Amino acid sequence: MTDLGDKYYVESFKKKGDELLNLAKALFKNPTAKDKKDLEKIQAESEKKIKRQIKDTEKISDKLKEMFDSPFWDEESLSCIRCGICTYLCPTCHCFDMNDEVTSSSPIKGERVRTWDNCQFPDFTMHSSGHNPRPDKASRLRQRILHKFQYFVELYKNYQCTGCGRCISKCPVGIDIIEVLEKARDYGS
Repeated sequence: MTDLGDKYYVESFKKKGDELLNLAKALFKNPTAKDKKDLEKIQAESEKKIKRQIKDTEKISDKLKEMFDSPFWDEESLSCIRCGICTYLCPTCHCFDMNDEVTSSSPIKGERVRTWDNCQFPDFTMHSSGHNPRPDKASRLRQRILHKFQYFVELYKNYQCTGCGRCISKCPVGIDIIEVLEKARDYGS
């Protein structure tokens, strides 16, 4: 959804989104040529506000695919203290956990609760069996970067990063996602 002032430009990228829009089609009108032009203008103005640009972005997604098992992630994650501030401040991060909580003891009652969680925390991917597919900082950093700059690009043809820089400016140890991406792009070259 993009705010055009007195209305929203709404587009879907998946079949489920199309189905949802079809359920409420009486609420929507086809966009006019002016609406499309306004959308392009808003997107261009938003992109101008990004202070730092990543060079050669088209190379990054493909390069990340090649680097899944690379020692690069170990090197880049060394300074991470697993505080999770990068993801809590990110406007596009949406990780959550589901927990069953007891609400009364007599009779025993409970409810399933969805809570905000963080993919940078050690227990985030912990299975009930005790297996953790992302047991270390390196695998969690890799997941965060690949989610935003490879997986999301493959699914939606766009990065899952607004360029706001909050993760960079508030990281207590100075991990800079742009520097990590640029190092990844040039890794092994």
